[in-house]
Amino acid sequence: MKKIGLALEGGGLKGGYQVGSYYAFKKCHIKISGYVGTSIGSFNACLLASGQAKDLLELWQNLEPGKLLDINQEFADYINGKQKMIKALQGLNSTVLKTIKQKGISTDKLRKLAEDLINKESLYNNKKDFGLITVRLHNFEPIYIEKKDIPKEQLVDYLIASCSLPIFKLTPMIDNEIYIDGGFYDNCPIKLLIDKNYDTIYEIRINGIGRNRNVAKKNSKVITIRPSRNICSILELNQEKIKENILLGYYDTLRVLKKYDGYKYTFSKISNIFIKVITRKISKRYMSRIRNFFKAKSNKETVIKAIEYAMNYFKISPYHVYNFGLELRHIQNNYLKNYKTKNLIFNFLKKLRIF
Repeated sequence: MKKIGLALEGGGLKGGYQVGSYYAFKKCHIKISGYVGTSIGSFNACLLASGQAKDLLELWQNLEPGKLLDINQEFADYINGKQKMIKALQGLNSTVLKTIKQKGISTDKLRKLAEDLINKESLYNNKKDFGLITVRLHNFEPIYIEKKDIPKEQLVDYLIASCSLPIFKLTPMIDNEIYIDGGFYDNCPIKLLIDKNYDTIYEIRINGIGRNRNVAKKNSKVITIRPSRNICSILELNQEKIKENILLGYYDTLRVLKKYDGYKYTFSKISNIFIKVITRKISKRYMSRIRNFFKAKSNKETVIKAIEYAMNYFKISPYHVYNFGLELRHIQNNYLKNYKTKNLIFNFLKKLRIF
């Protein structure tokens, strides 16, 4: 049986995207043999490897990052780069300055959450592979480690070590050493799965900050899935944005697994014959103009990007699998029929003919 693995990139509170991605694999009945990750990706990978996908989903759906990390919006904005340093340093009462003076955010609540939530017996007793990466600070040595080499009583230590960005209070943990976030060396450790001769590896990217390493793929096929839209920041306090990431991860992954069409929206498979039919009234010159607008490589790409342009403009939800023909008629009849405009793309969509 072919082995399929997931490698989950680090990226803080963007990590909910990976939960949605997992559920797309489940929807497609694809069996995953192993999970590896960096930082938040290691935490997600651990719970998935222990068979706790439902617990993980509930956690992300109800997550209150501000309470978990004891931070407020001021600190989140500072870390996310939305405020200038000078503003953060105004006054000794600043939450940012207090946290810096205390040498970082405490990981106590995060540690307790992991201890309470992770079913260690399930993780160590099942056959799913699990691994992570962290970095030993004093010599900047990367530590790639698998489940079989992690003592059960040190599991949470290794997870915290993999998640230890400099914003956290760094204290000696494993062998009385200080460890930092694995993303400083490898933000998506596909190496762990390649070394175990996995046939197919899906790396679930979340646009995290960290180093991306070029690894020899050997005999493994590596497929990348990444957000089709902007997702939340690393320290995101808005619960609704975090929940939206889960949906985005699901539909982006479903599009890849089912080979659906679309770029920012998801459409069931569109045939080239159908594209020829609906563009039969469009002159080559006009089509070329629209193609250049989208920098598209084919008529099919042009038509898809045109309808996505309209769907985005009219605020149509991206979280659905659409039938292209039905959606085109819906937009033509409900949005564009009486819509007087000189908009190049809208006028192009009006000219497409299904019959």
